[in-house]
Amino acid sequence: MKEIENLQAGEAEFVVTDSEKTIIDLSGLNWQMEGILPGRGVELGFHEINSDITGDAFNWSYAKVPGDVYSDLWRQGRIEDPHFGRNSMKAKWIPEMEWWYKRQFNLPAELDGKTLTLTFYGVDFAFDAWLNGKFLGTHEGMLTKATFQINDKASFDFRRHGANVLMVRIHPAPRRYSQVAGRKPAWHGDYWVSLPPTGIWKPVTIEASGKISIDDVYVHAEPVENNKAKLEIELSLSSVGLLEQAIQIAFEVSGKNFSTEAIHFNEDVKYKSTGRIFKFEYEIDNPQLWYPWDLGEQNLYTIKTRITGADKSFLDKTEHSFGIRKIEMKMNPGFLKDEVENPWTVMINGKRHFMRSGTWGGPPDIFFGRATHSKYKKLINLAKEANLNNLRIFGWHPSEIPYFYELCDEAGITVWQDSQPFASLTIPKDDSYKETIIKEAIEIVKDQRNHPCLVILEGAEESFMTASDPAFNVKFVKEIGEAIKPYTKLHFVPGSPLSDDVGIALGFKPKESYHANDLFYAEGKLIMEEYFPNLDFAVIPELAISSCPNVESIRKFIPENEIWPPGPSWGHHWCDFDVLKTLNYEVLGDQSTQSLESFVHASQKAQGVIFQFALEHFRRRKPRTSAVCICHYITFAPDFKWGIVDYYQEKKISYEHVQKAYQPLLPSISYKKRRWEPGEDLTAELWLVNDLYEEFQNCKAIIGIRDAEENVITQQEIVIDKIGPDSSEKKAIFSSKVTERFGSSFSLFTELYNAEGTLLATNDHLLLVGNQEAAKKELNRIGNEATEKKNLYGTANYYRYFSGLAGEDGEQESDQRKITANIF
Repeated sequence: MKEIENLQAGEAEFVVTDSEKTIIDLSGLNWQMEGILPGRGVELGFHEINSDITGDAFNWSYAKVPGDVYSDLWRQGRIEDPHFGRNSMKAKWIPEMEWWYKRQFNLPAELDGKTLTLTFYGVDFAFDAWLNGKFLGTHEGMLTKATFQINDKASFDFRRHGANVLMVRIHPAPRRYSQVAGRKPAWHGDYWVSLPPTGIWKPVTIEASGKISIDDVYVHAEPVENNKAKLEIELSLSSVGLLEQAIQIAFEVSGKNFSTEAIHFNEDVKYKSTGRIFKFEYEIDNPQLWYPWDLGEQNLYTIKTRITGADKSFLDKTEHSFGIRKIEMKMNPGFLKDEVENPWTVMINGKRHFMRSGTWGGPPDIFFGRATHSKYKKLINLAKEANLNNLRIFGWHPSEIPYFYELCDEAGITVWQDSQPFASLTIPKDDSYKETIIKEAIEIVKDQRNHPCLVILEGAEESFMTASDPAFNVKFVKEIGEAIKPYTKLHFVPGSPLSDDVGIALGFKPKESYHANDLFYAEGKLIMEEYFPNLDFAVIPELAISSCPNVESIRKFIPENEIWPPGPSWGHHWCDFDVLKTLNYEVLGDQSTQSLESFVHASQKAQGVIFQFALEHFRRRKPRTSAVCICHYITFAPDFKWGIVDYYQEKKISYEHVQKAYQPLLPSISYKKRRWEPGEDLTAELWLVNDLYEEFQNCKAIIGIRDAEENVITQQEIVIDKIGPDSSEKKAIFSSKVTERFGSSFSLFTELYNAEGTLLATNDHLLLVGNQEAAKKELNRIGNEATEKKNLYGTANYYRYFSGLAGEDGEQESDQRKITANIF
């Protein structure tokens, strides 16, 4: 039977799963929509619009569900693409309106007498609904579903365009994040433009069942002794009104992506509407386990659940998938109790899962109507290709649609996520707000907990370090953690980071988790070789460096007359020219402002080199460090900020550097500095890091120097007797005198071969010939210039790059000349 969550927009209106059960998917292209000033829709009777073919809504614009208001208006031609140029500033009227969505449909006559449940799986943010002019109810919160019983309001007549009229009023979008935090992610920050998304972003369905229906099936499945697995099944049922009835429950368990004989379990129970949860335990033989992709197979099971009356009359049935895996959290070795108190090492079926992570800055588009399933699939595939085995969803982004978790289940990519989207604020202190948040936290956990990809939950993102009352936030998120404990066995961490100055002052230990973003924000005061090696933490949940998107991508969202020299649209899309110039100089010895192509190439190269240096450092620390996460893997809009894959799903140069640094079997090169002067003795260490549970014997490694044209200057062969599974070990020291043959830049390279001479892995690092101390002074000078501008204009004000844009005295404005970036 097809699951509701897999239904996609555009499928047939009726999805008849079999002769017993009907699910009606109202998603698709057959919606209409209109906007009006707040309150005017009800005044004019929009909610009472009937099924007349040429009635009041005949000329309403067509819309798509799942989707969003902005995408619908863009497709209708009412607004220009808000991603292009500075068009988003022209769309700020949209959140001031209420938006009405209309859907007509027929119901099969044979459903008369069934229990009909209308479900909105996600509406952003608040809405009212009417069916055939009769009020159904109101719902708030984009991350939780709303259900309505519609038996007494539905029509079973047939009309050509539908006898039933569903009217949905979407309230004006929230304008203050602090009022909806945890129930909707922030729509501002340093890579978006304060335009709050709004719309019906998940499917809308009608489900027909008997008097008793299945609300939820949760399977917690772990391997146990004697080649068996224990299945703990929790079944939640509901009914309309008070009811007491003997029922039969049938479970069928079978392989979803592998062949196995179906296993059946049957139970006779008495259903009472006052006690709706039933728990069962079973064992199965020869379980096929689920692992992340670098540790084993991604075996998934299907459980079909069917309930009938004592007389065998059908009541309801569902189908869910799950995986069998045991997650244990272990302490990271090497830390004292007063340094780290949380277990940070994820063990899956007894194997260490070092999380090579990237921030999932999703969904693929902040406008949900453009976040197609094909985009999700491509991005998950690209993550795996980059050797990521984990994706982290922090509080600036929503928990994802079911399809995302399904893809991660199938790909073997684990997920580390905040339970709800809290980010960088003091959480509201109203008791009713807390009650709502906890209720929604439980619902979100229950919706996601069957997915084996989920491994860690956190409470809040940067909500201690930036809050005016961090102590309150800590108490609040800890209460969330306690509230969800009965519903999931996943480890819960209060927030991230724990070990900055604010976290330590709040009582967290000093070496738990840290956001390694200081290099990015330091304005030339730090360099990578001196910064990252001094970080001693159990996990690094965030490591941020920015870059430009690809040249062809820039041409898609920047107006032609602003592409080069850069116009104000670059600043609007969060291009921090000073940061990029500083990073370019640090990595390449040049600010690279000669052309569009050189600037873009340099920024991506700089991002990649810094990521590679840092990631390899933290991986060599294994098992003392157990996770590192780049910020970001992707973002949800075209920008000049984060991501190694740009908004248009194109790989940046930095992607290749992360791909190298995240190889499960990594020949890693460690060195003290990146600039070497002629005559100096360059020294480097060769490390072998193995995240695989596979031993390699009688290998050999080559480490050496290549010039900028890839010519080998010198190399050394090293015999490697053994590479242990799940290991990190220094294997050799390499040394070479720097000569004129090195040129102005060169690469340290290494190759690893097995006993048969097959190449297992390669790696290389870009280094420079130059004076380290002189380069640090120049970086400091560049940074001081940037700081002066920020002090004058403000940290996030991009007008500082465009003389005349802010109306400075003595500067010509845009009505007199073309405004371009003043640094080019």
